[in-house]
Amino acid sequence: MNGVDESTAEAAGQGCKTQSSRLALVRDLFIFWFVIFLVVLCWTNNILVTAILIAAYGLRYYFWPNKEDHVLYIGGAILGPIAEIIATKVGIWQYTLPTFCNIPLWLPFAWGFAAVLIIRIALAFVKK
Repeated sequence: MNGVDESTAEAAGQGCKTQSSRLALVRDLFIFWFVIFLVVLCWTNNILVTAILIAAYGLRYYFWPNKEDHVLYIGGAILGPIAEIIATKVGIWQYTLPTFCNIPLWLPFAWGFAAVLIIRIALAFVKK
């Protein structure tokens, strides 16, 4: 009898984890698309787009903190723009409103936030 109760409790715990993972996935997908929408809407104002990206990451971290996110964010904010600077220097593409090194001010923040969201979304698919 006790074994049945433990199995039921364990199954219920797994159900909560699965539901929690689904909610996290939906949340992060919503944040991803909402931020893209705002960036597309405000793309001509580098300072506003930068503020939107910083605020979006700050709000996400405030409500759903994970210390690993800072490492992902900083890694993305450094590595992504380096690739962009190289690509723009050799002429592969260019930005309409660059502010330094042929890239816009907001691009490191976009790469950092994208790194966090991509990893979190991918992890939601691999967690059981």
